[in-house]
Amino acid sequence: MIQIPPGFFSLRRAIRLSALLAAALSLPLLAAAQDLAQLYGVHGVSPLAVRQGILGTCFFHASIAEVAKVAPETLKGDILPNPGGGYRVHFSQGPEEIVFPEDVEYGRTHSYDRSEGTWVLVLMRGYAQRVLRLSLVKAINQSTLIPFFVKPLALSWLDQSGPLLVAYDRAIRSVVKQDGELDKAGLKLKLGEQLSLIGIPAEQAKELAGFLDEKGFFDAVALTVRQNGEVFGAYKTLGQGQIPVRVIEAFMGNADAGLVSDRKGVLDQLRRLHGGGVALVAGTRLAVADPGFEAENKSWWVPSHAYSVLDYDEAAATVTLRNPWGGRPGPDGIFTLPLAVFYQGYEGYSYSR
Repeated sequence: MIQIPPGFFSLRRAIRLSALLAAALSLPLLAAAQDLAQLYGVHGVSPLAVRQGILGTCFFHASIAEVAKVAPETLKGDILPNPGGGYRVHFSQGPEEIVFPEDVEYGRTHSYDRSEGTWVLVLMRGYAQRVLRLSLVKAINQSTLIPFFVKPLALSWLDQSGPLLVAYDRAIRSVVKQDGELDKAGLKLKLGEQLSLIGIPAEQAKELAGFLDEKGFFDAVALTVRQNGEVFGAYKTLGQGQIPVRVIEAFMGNADAGLVSDRKGVLDQLRRLHGGGVALVAGTRLAVADPGFEAENKSWWVPSHAYSVLDYDEAAATVTLRNPWGGRPGPDGIFTLPLAVFYQGYEGYSYSR
């Protein structure tokens, strides 16, 4: 039998909190009209419909534009009406995520996305919740602060609860700073408010938030946000690393990444891209050694930025790309570079397999 220190953890309390959460999950979700014209806009799921907003989410917008280019019907099938209102976002692996209408409206109001229609923002919100869920599961499993007998309870909450993830996501979004730092005291307060909104009475929501705080769960949340701040509004160096890989993988399955310095590797993927059926995203360098490079390429150059790669012309030795801003250059962000300039300005690339 496990010996639990007095006052440290109450099994009865945990069971009661689990029952409260289960009751909350049975409450109807907020209703929303499934207006296809509003969802897909005039041109439907198209790469040119994708336009990044004020957040540093070039990694997501460049990647989702590429998936829209090669697999539009896949993305369209990934957005499902939720029986209680809003949408369910499907991924190649893992659970679906619920996206509430008010969170889509919040993103629109705050200019998080400027795409035609709301389908990109729906996918973005679903992806953000997926990252939060997977990151928290990992953080809980690796945490040395959370007692081993509490971990199964916390993991079951994350596994079963779409609304709980939404409550966390909204609370985090309201207190996270642009550098990814999290105000834990503010998070505790805001989480209590959001738990109340999904149907848990205020006093019981406060008790649940306090219970998680006691077990080191908020420390795990803070670490998760620092590592994944881009999906909660904190700008990071998004043109580099494995972030586009994770987006492509979430919606298309297998994905991989490479360095532009590997000339053979990048040429192989550019040839595949020209042949069709490959989603390819390239990230610019933080800085270029040539002092005149930025001035010569100011019409498109943005450091540490992700771009969709649209085509490769081997005979002309040129690469055609698109800035997810939908501009720079205007009118739609599309531009063509000599292969030598592409090598000079770009550092990494991600692609579907």
